[in-house]
Amino acid sequence: MRTRWKFGWSITYPVFRLLLGVKVHNWENVPQKGPLLIASNHMNFIDPPLVGHAARRECFYLAKEDLFKQSKFFTWLISYFNAIPIKRKGFDVHIFKETAKLLKKKQAVILFPEGTRSLKGKLLPFKTGVGMIAMKYKTPVVPTYIRNSHRPPDEWISRKSPLEVYFAPPLYPKGSSGNKADYEAFTNLIEEKVRLLAESANSKEEKSKGSVGKNSKAVCNETTAAIEYINPLSKSFHLERPIPGVNG
Repeated sequence: MRTRWKFGWSITYPVFRLLLGVKVHNWENVPQKGPLLIASNHMNFIDPPLVGHAARRECFYLAKEDLFKQSKFFTWLISYFNAIPIKRKGFDVHIFKETAKLLKKKQAVILFPEGTRSLKGKLLPFKTGVGMIAMKYKTPVVPTYIRNSHRPPDEWISRKSPLEVYFAPPLYPKGSSGNKADYEAFTNLIEEKVRLLAESANSKEEKSKGSVGKNSKAVCNETTAAIEYINPLSKSFHLERPIPGVNG
């Protein structure tokens, strides 16, 4: 791990963890050594440095030249997190060439198999390049799910829509990169694992909301029931049954 990357990680730690409240789940599923592909969904420009931060190891990713024109700070940010600019023309070919160079150096590479950003937060079908690359270079793939990065930044800061990153255990390719059926099947497996991460993450939120809703409803019911027992003949309006949290 290069000193430059360590410095960038330490600088962004307070931003991601303290300001934005990023939560990372199962980071131990990310092998800390050897060539690796991290396959994630993609919704926002912040996703690459976010995943690189969450993985806790130096990562590289390929980015369209447009990303380097957002702002000086953002250009600095993605550069420190090893963004490699790729021209739009021949984008797919460059991805294969650059990824191959990095994997041969035993580096971790972040890929976004959807091929574009999903602005509404819904997972898009994965392109088969990720399966082909993994098989060609016999590289494990860590399925990854980013949650809520499509939401407005003020919702991250307020924790209304907290940023979260989920890592699944690595998948090891079997088959031949020259066999279309093999790399398509492996790509489908990667996509399935990411979708399972998404379903698990979103179901936890629904359960949490449901639990809060049920508790609130229960308190309201108890309060209503208690009020119904108020003795209308008593000047003091003494409560015959306690109201939870009020007179009980």
